[in-house]
Amino acid sequence: MGSVLFMLIAFLPVILLMWFTSRSQQKKQKALEARLKKGDRVLTQFGVVGKVAELGDTRYVKLEVAPGVRIQMLKTAIAGIEEVASGAKGKNEPAPANESK
Repeated sequence: MGSVLFMLIAFLPVILLMWFTSRSQQKKQKALEARLKKGDRVLTQFGVVGKVAELGDTRYVKLEVAPGVRIQMLKTAIAGIEEVASGAKGKNEPAPANESK
């Protein structure tokens, strides 16, 4: 009986840590889903990058991954929203030409 109690006490912190970590991740995901708006560039857990085309009160969101190509996926599959710094050039935009030669 004593060894069972000892094992329970030994594993209790691990179980609590797992529970609190899972709960924290769920809160972060819900906050991310609440911040989503039409036009946001997002990254999914699968590595797909797209722009939010349609967003409703349902569990789903439609992403435009290429011009005219829309896919429907779960909001929970979105891993993050791409933050664009003001005045920063995107990676697909050409760099300004060096005019001093």
